[in-house]
Amino acid sequence: MSPPPNMALSRTPLIQRLTRTALASLFVVALSCRGADTDGPDIRGNGLRAATVDADQRAGAYDAALRQAFDVDSMLVLLLDPAILPRNGSFARDAKLGDDVARALVRGGMVRGTCEPAGGDARHAPKCPVAAPGYVVRFSDIYQMQGDTVRLFLSADRFQTTSGVGPGARFSFESGFEIVRQGNTWRVAREGRRIAK
Repeated sequence: MSPPPNMALSRTPLIQRLTRTALASLFVVALSCRGADTDGPDIRGNGLRAATVDADQRAGAYDAALRQAFDVDSMLVLLLDPAILPRNGSFARDAKLGDDVARALVRGGMVRGTCEPAGGDARHAPKCPVAAPGYVVRFSDIYQMQGDTVRLFLSADRFQTTSGVGPGARFSFESGFEIVRQGNTWRVAREGRRIAK
């Protein structure tokens, strides 16, 4: 038995409305689930404005974070990945530190050079074209807190040499720091919990 004509007609607009609603919902979900490399929540910046610091001051703050994060000795090899860690918590490579900041870090002695690591995945270490293995580090922008305190983030990946020297398994971590400027020097006031990646 077929439904009365008026019932069939009343279903059609309902189905069309449901279809339009479903399509609109999918569109909203698609927009909200865009790749992690797009603008999104302000995870690292937490709403703070970027600090106004010159290249030497920026390098000094980064140097203080490195000295807190690593046991410093003559065997430690640190290379700078110039890609800035984005505010949204991703590892996109959209912006880079200036060459003047990289030169200041190398001049300070903690970083031996730069490397944009090749290869690497969830299980394997990336590779850098140097003689000895170590860590390649990335920094966030520097965010202004109250007074002379700033916040920044450091991400570190253990790397192999391109010839395969060094551990092949991936090991990396990220940590946040609150750093206080005292004259021309910086000291770490607080380090966040390190998060292994």
